[in-house]
Amino acid sequence: MPSQAMNLGYNLAPMEGTASTANRSAKGPDLRSAILKERHALLQRVLWSHQIKNSGRIRDFLVYVFERALEEPGAEIHEQEIGCRVFGRAEDYDTSIDNVVRVTASQVRKKLEIYFAGDGASEPVILEIPKGRYTPLFRERSLVAEPTPAPTVEIAAPTVPRYKLAILVLSISTVLLGIFAGVLIVRLRSTKVSVQNELEKSPGLNALWSQLVTPTGRTEIVLPDSSLSLLHELLSRQLTLAEYLQTGQWVRPEELSSNPELKTFAELVARRGFTSMASVTAVYRIAQLVGSEQSRLSVLRARDFTIQQMKYDNVVLLGSNRANPWQELIQDRLNFRFGYNQKSRYAYFENARPQAGEKSVYSTDSGVSYCRVAFLPNLTGNGNILSISGTEIEGTEGGGEFVTNELSMKQLRELIGASRSNRLPYFEALLTSSRVGGQTPRLSVIAFRLLHP
Repeated sequence: MPSQAMNLGYNLAPMEGTASTANRSAKGPDLRSAILKERHALLQRVLWSHQIKNSGRIRDFLVYVFERALEEPGAEIHEQEIGCRVFGRAEDYDTSIDNVVRVTASQVRKKLEIYFAGDGASEPVILEIPKGRYTPLFRERSLVAEPTPAPTVEIAAPTVPRYKLAILVLSISTVLLGIFAGVLIVRLRSTKVSVQNELEKSPGLNALWSQLVTPTGRTEIVLPDSSLSLLHELLSRQLTLAEYLQTGQWVRPEELSSNPELKTFAELVARRGFTSMASVTAVYRIAQLVGSEQSRLSVLRARDFTIQQMKYDNVVLLGSNRANPWQELIQDRLNFRFGYNQKSRYAYFENARPQAGEKSVYSTDSGVSYCRVAFLPNLTGNGNILSISGTEIEGTEGGGEFVTNELSMKQLRELIGASRSNRLPYFEALLTSSRVGGQTPRLSVIAFRLLHP
């Protein structure tokens, strides 16, 4: 069971204590769905908070009790059940001797208390694991402390220009995408892992992934930030990694600071973190591929990733520079470099040193998609990085399929002359495919380079 996941639960526990709770239930499925979405988002913020994100045992505990409550609302969750399902204890283990569940539950309660008193102090709803119980509980903060009213922004619908309506549609779509992304990842958590690792019977895949998912290390999968992509549509340039990591910089560009409504929208986007469905699908494929080694995978939002992890862990970077600025740190080490024409709104890969028969620029259009797959050392050379960067979402999705498909990896090994080796050398490959109805059939290699660190 992976130690980091975006878990989602429905009706995990009733909201306690006010008459408004009953009123919510009476309003039907629409309001229940809205409450569900709020709780989804709250759980994700808790899981990725700095208090909890590095504690696999606490994450596993929280994820399990949420999923368990989702499967059977109202059912009591017992200590022995958690010990077996989360910590791998025997079905009949003695809880009076082995107190792993009670100790972990105590740690969870303390971490939640610290989070909601600190980083989560503005959360309107508090998540708790009541003492003596293991079923999660939501509690309105108004029942615990006096709430601080949130500012509201009034928008007069009749005067909203079309470009602002487009922004609204894009932002709503991004929110929904984040929810669906979480659903797919939590399904991964509930999938039973086969005892036989898929890599053991796939030499092409094993040649790559055995160097990324190792017995003693961790592998960080860094998701692209769709909120940043959305912001870039409003700007005349792309934010740097340094600017991205300081969300206060998101509203500094002149085109935003001179427009109060766009600035307000940018502030809203900076507080949200969503990813693309294509990237979540790639995570799902990777986790299925590594099978019993899923526990070594960590899934992180780009804004939660750190330079230390880029230096010392194995890393999978998903998405282009426009959505995942961490790609910036490896750009100069590669031959095929992502670019974006801000004025004409098209992405491309620049071929720094074209060889015979190659183009100097590979530009995307409505009928062609490109993706660069690069395998290279991490920043200190004690781990490896796999970069999957498409000119658009379809390209990244195709790249994710390429590196998790045995036939594709077999063809790549033959192309770069490594078919007899059980380890792929460092390389970068430019893939292309026609785009049909917003989808890309299997990508093929049109150019490659061996990398010599």
